[in-house]
Amino acid sequence: MLSDQPSSPVQELQDRRHWSGPTLANGVLTSELAEFCQSGLSIVLASRDGAGRPVVGRGLACIIDADGRVRVVFRDPPNAALHRAIASGAPIAATFTRPSTHRSIQLKAPRAELVRSAPPDGPSAILQTRAFADELVRAGYPARFAAAYTRFEPHELAAFAFLPENAFVQTPGPSAGSALTP
Repeated sequence: MLSDQPSSPVQELQDRRHWSGPTLANGVLTSELAEFCQSGLSIVLASRDGAGRPVVGRGLACIIDADGRVRVVFRDPPNAALHRAIASGAPIAATFTRPSTHRSIQLKAPRAELVRSAPPDGPSAILQTRAFADELVRAGYPARFAAAYTRFEPHELAAFAFLPENAFVQTPGPSAGSALTP
């Protein structure tokens, strides 16, 4: 479903129901959804703190392994509250959005694990933030804004990983919020 056309929750659900290709994460992700999540998008992260208050953050890149384990690379300093929430075992939600089409997919898990930064994190963050910056420019944002919004320093990188238990279509429209199930 990688396309430049506006996305539709109904079409997303139909595509998932009729998917006959390979899946990852115990069937939660299709290979197409995994490709989408790794294509250079807005990545909004959500969890909760010890008092149950929402905590949000922003990811830079996503790397999904052959088993469907999702690794999210993020800037540690501005996401300290998210870092603490993950360290405490709070649940995680990661929403991946392509601004030009509004296509949005959310992955959820009851917990994530902070992991050491790995050699692929830097190159993935560079490639995916460049793609996202290009996406922002295509959506009408100034190139200077896109560059500043996606900027990071290599020493700031941190990562967490989780195995998604659920996927949802979050694209605006009828059926938004529906579970993506076969």
